[in-house]
Amino acid sequence: MLKLAVPNNPVYDELLLNKDKFIQSGEINLYRLSECECSALLLGNKVDAALFTPMDYAKGILVADYRVIPDPALISESYTEAGTIILSKELKNVKIFTSDFPDDFMITIGKLILGERYNLFPEIEKKHQTIDEMTKTSDIVITWNGEKEGRITLDISEEWFDLNETALPLAFWVCKAEQHFENLPEIIASLASDKTEIKIIEQLPAGKDFAPRDGRLLFRWNDNFEHALEFTLHFLYYHQLLNEIPAVKILGRD
Repeated sequence: MLKLAVPNNPVYDELLLNKDKFIQSGEINLYRLSECECSALLLGNKVDAALFTPMDYAKGILVADYRVIPDPALISESYTEAGTIILSKELKNVKIFTSDFPDDFMITIGKLILGERYNLFPEIEKKHQTIDEMTKTSDIVITWNGEKEGRITLDISEEWFDLNETALPLAFWVCKAEQHFENLPEIIASLASDKTEIKIIEQLPAGKDFAPRDGRLLFRWNDNFEHALEFTLHFLYYHQLLNEIPAVKILGRD
């Protein structure tokens, strides 16, 4: 039985659309955990492959011989509503930053964007609260899927795209170089939906006459994805979150 680990986040659901069929047939065992826990399971040889963020890959490949399984994957291009920076409606002095998942890759990118674009360098407090509860006591909340009518928000993926002129890679499959099932890539590809992308269009309140923002979530690995991943690893290194820039090693190629 193939053992797989995937972060417990609905943003990855298109990569697992057919999972029930494989679970019921006994072909896979699927663990839905935090990003950090998924990384630890693969490092400890508890699973055969895991869905990694760029940060997981960069830190893990320094201590393990990892390979990227190049399809499917998830990359966020411009406005996608996947990650959100929410500003208090009564914002005067920016002092309190909170998040429900402060260690997640998307939240880390949101934090770095606040520094790059707005000269804000927050220490983020973890809150076990709903988004609405956090916004009542925080100046800025950084979270997943925080778009909602009435909120003052920045879309993290859109901010990244405007800053760097490239899409933001969110996740891709990783395995050990010499310890993997022969048909691992085929099974992982079969788990995903047939969609290659989903277009996201901002839903504007009634009466607004300006053009809505838009973007795409893309689900296939290609040369542009690899370029975006390499750029992201350099970006993380520049901000001293990595001690060195790891190579992107592809299963069957490197």
